[in-house]
Amino acid sequence: MNQIQAKHKKSKHSNKSHLTVHVDGKSLDKILHEIYPDKNLIGLVPTFLNWPEDTKERELILQRFESDEKQVAPILMCPDTVNLRYKILHVEIEKTENSVKWLRIGLGDSGFESNPTESMETTVEWLSKIELLEFDRIEYQKFVSEIKAEIEKEEIKRLINFWITRINDKELIPHAIKAFNFGIIESENDYQMYLVGTHNYDTLNDDWACEEDFVPKEKYLSLGTDSKKWRWEEIQSIVKSGIEQFMETKIFPLTFVHKAEFITTGFDDGELQQVKQPFGIS
Repeated sequence: MNQIQAKHKKSKHSNKSHLTVHVDGKSLDKILHEIYPDKNLIGLVPTFLNWPEDTKERELILQRFESDEKQVAPILMCPDTVNLRYKILHVEIEKTENSVKWLRIGLGDSGFESNPTESMETTVEWLSKIELLEFDRIEYQKFVSEIKAEIEKEEIKRLINFWITRINDKELIPHAIKAFNFGIIESENDYQMYLVGTHNYDTLNDDWACEEDFVPKEKYLSLGTDSKKWRWEEIQSIVKSGIEQFMETKIFPLTFVHKAEFITTGFDDGELQQVKQPFGIS
């Protein structure tokens, strides 16, 4: 049988590592490019990344991969358009008791309909040189679970992005505020973040984060009841990554996060992790 894995790797058009689909140890886009070098398939990225703005699209993708019914599911997309309406690579999936088969792989330019059970076969140009791929069902389920976990992590990061943006848009933050701590706490039902700003900070002593010289009206953000499935170390990593992702957005230079000298995150009873350090300190 063939082997399938979800791995964090860089792709041709992305300098940042992201989840990629690997079959028999090689990324799917490279496999297809070797067979069809004239179709510009190298650099296509998985459809389950957080790049598309439409969260419903990612939910429908996951439904198709989890379904036990025979399905045509979009698996790779163009990194420039990052939606399911142009240059989409589809797989026709059939599941048996012990295996999962990709019967065909094809290229389509059609939209992804809102009905997850609707056939997309008429919109796909099936690539005849690609042979059937068959995976062990347990291994395949692990692959799907990794996709699902990635989607859930990215949704938390999206919540963080929107929260920081709302605070920036609604609050008038004093110029004297030099540092911010994105704290993390665990409640009975979820993990939550909170934000405080301070006039002063100490890069060697976390006690500065106990001061509250600035507190936004929307101080707290729930990361959702599903966040409780993660260990605290994983949540801390997701939160830190979410803040760092915000720092890569186009609006970042216009926000209080950019203007701050020092930014940290972490649990109240743990060691804070530095997200942004004063110039000249590493």
